[in-house]
Amino acid sequence: MTKKRSLSTQVLAGVLIGIATGLFFGEDVGWMSVPGDAFIGLLQMTVLPYIMLSLIVNIGRLSPDTGKRMVKYGLLFLGLLLLMGLLYLLILPLSFPAWSTGSFYSSEFVQPPAPFDFVKNYIPANPFESMSNNVVPAAVLFSIFVGLGVMRLPGKETLLGPMDVMIAALNQVNKMIVRITPYGVFFISAGVVSKLSWTDLSRLQGYLLVYIVVVLLLTFLVLPYIISVFTPYSPKTVFRITRSTLLTIFTTGKIIVVFPQLIEDIKEIIRSDESNEKMEREVDILMPLAYPFPNLGTLMIFVFVPFAAWFTGHALPFSKTPAFLSTTLLSSFVAPVTGLPFTLHLLNIPGDTFNLFMISTVITDRFRVVLGAFHLITLTLLTVTASAGMLRMKRSKAVRGGLTVFLALALTITGVNLLIRESMKNIPTNKERINTFRLISPVRPSRVLERAAPNPRPRWHGENDLSRIKRRGRLRVGYYRNSMPFAFRNSDSLLVGYGIDLAHQLAADLKVSLEFVPVEPGRLIYGMQHDYYDIIMSDIFLSSRYAEELMLSKPYLEVSLALITPKENNDFDDYQSAAKLDTFNISYFERQEIAEEFLSFLPHGHAWPITDLDQFFHQDQDDSVHYDAHLTSAERASALTIFYPDYKMVNPLPYHIRNSLVFPLNKDDVWRRYIDKWIDYRTGDGTFKRIYDQWILGYEYQREKKTWSILHNVILPRLRHKNDEEKK
Repeated sequence: MTKKRSLSTQVLAGVLIGIATGLFFGEDVGWMSVPGDAFIGLLQMTVLPYIMLSLIVNIGRLSPDTGKRMVKYGLLFLGLLLLMGLLYLLILPLSFPAWSTGSFYSSEFVQPPAPFDFVKNYIPANPFESMSNNVVPAAVLFSIFVGLGVMRLPGKETLLGPMDVMIAALNQVNKMIVRITPYGVFFISAGVVSKLSWTDLSRLQGYLLVYIVVVLLLTFLVLPYIISVFTPYSPKTVFRITRSTLLTIFTTGKIIVVFPQLIEDIKEIIRSDESNEKMEREVDILMPLAYPFPNLGTLMIFVFVPFAAWFTGHALPFSKTPAFLSTTLLSSFVAPVTGLPFTLHLLNIPGDTFNLFMISTVITDRFRVVLGAFHLITLTLLTVTASAGMLRMKRSKAVRGGLTVFLALALTITGVNLLIRESMKNIPTNKERINTFRLISPVRPSRVLERAAPNPRPRWHGENDLSRIKRRGRLRVGYYRNSMPFAFRNSDSLLVGYGIDLAHQLAADLKVSLEFVPVEPGRLIYGMQHDYYDIIMSDIFLSSRYAEELMLSKPYLEVSLALITPKENNDFDDYQSAAKLDTFNISYFERQEIAEEFLSFLPHGHAWPITDLDQFFHQDQDDSVHYDAHLTSAERASALTIFYPDYKMVNPLPYHIRNSLVFPLNKDDVWRRYIDKWIDYRTGDGTFKRIYDQWILGYEYQREKKTWSILHNVILPRLRHKNDEEKK
């Protein structure tokens, strides 16, 4: 007779088989996420009613003295656990070695952080809305107040008795669903792994390594030691009873889906030492009460903040540590997807890093919820043990545990630092990434002139620019040298960038070749009036002077003004600091009226025109004027930090000055009307967005490409190669 496998063994088998299936078949089994989501929905079905009924019943039967004691100990141990988590957040950034890089532009630069809506998440103004939207904290608070109301009612058992029956029924339903967990986790694992982008995850290896290591350290060493030192329960017993539940939590990425089962596990841990009905009843109250509060799993996810600062070359200074820790504690009351953008924005860390975080959640969410679940187990066991008067500190074990934890943390910091230092050799910097970007538009034959000169084919009498371009078969496009990310030469000396990409698309639509003509600083109007260019496709601000002298296309992009300044210069980080300066100098290109508008907010500043970026980035002590910052668009400033990683982008003004970019043209209505219609058409079909996303935001355009799988990337290519060899 074969021995029946335990549920935890079956769940682990389901996870491993699912991972293998996803790796082997890749996107072909992406559909498996649908039954996986259905399984998660079934698990969630009974959870919120179970939590609410348990709170009402158990608080209703609670004596005021017991309730006060539980709350006191619960808050004490919660505070101590979170304090330990903040200490780890303070130490973990030591794992990140020296790294210098800039960052792409992010729309977060001009968007205020999403407000932290405490009332909506925690105050049940409409409890039925909170229940229907699964706002657990608000539903819990509603249940607490109902339980307190029932506590002093005479004849309350008339209400609580039927509720007990309903709780038991929900428990039975949950147990029925748990039986199919091995199949559910198989579908979830296969669906998740089939869609993993290993290229994106490779950029996150430093963060993933630090987070996963600290989760394993806290879950399997620190918290078990705390349980063994202060309570009568051994870590071995705790893991034996909870392992199948923790595996299910890991696979689903959610604690709440098996919340009733987790409560039953903790009761079983209590019974393993000595049956205590009072302590078991307190578990029914404590677990739902503790769930809405921050846990170590969510708190530790905020190690992404110092990682994002490090990864983008904006390492957090020690002076910002109090702001980081306090903001993290506040933000941990909500889901990371809500709290992290708020923290990143507050600490002036580029918001585009949040997109990296969203990619990482495919993996980190699984570890986060496991640590969160073990946090709840530890908090509950400590609280009910203290409430029962059984809390004792085993001194010898505490000393051994403290030394073990300290040594493990030190080895972790050192080891992870060395691993990241080694793996960084394979992590491309943003400069390396942008140099690998290729033009999205159809590439047309082109040549780049070294010097600007008039068009060798003058217009015939009465001929418009569009007709001449067609007759000549060549489009002359003006561009500024080194105006990244709009136009620049990459590491292969190819002329690329946002404006260059658009030029190739325009030439492809006209079915002509290209001639790129450099625009000399200060001679844009002269060159256009003397027929040097058909169109200038660089970052040209809309201005009254250009409108008077030239024909301008309709705006095609709105940008914000910003300064680029050395990282160590904090004078322009905010308006209050900049306004206190007695005097300062900023440089700018050509747009004097825009510089004057910028300085209207800071009257002690002076603006100076320059003709080359080297005048700002390579200043000498002997220069007559020292420039503290350079004024340009935020889009260009971000790109410049990539090529000059010792600089940063800031906006010291109380609000963002916006301006539009246009294409300067010769005074020709036919050509202007064509360009305006072309802008409308190529905006509508997504061309402008695709090019913007790559060159400005840094999201490399990927044509249809399947994720890596054993079947499609290993087996089938080998079979095709074998067939080709046999045919030969």
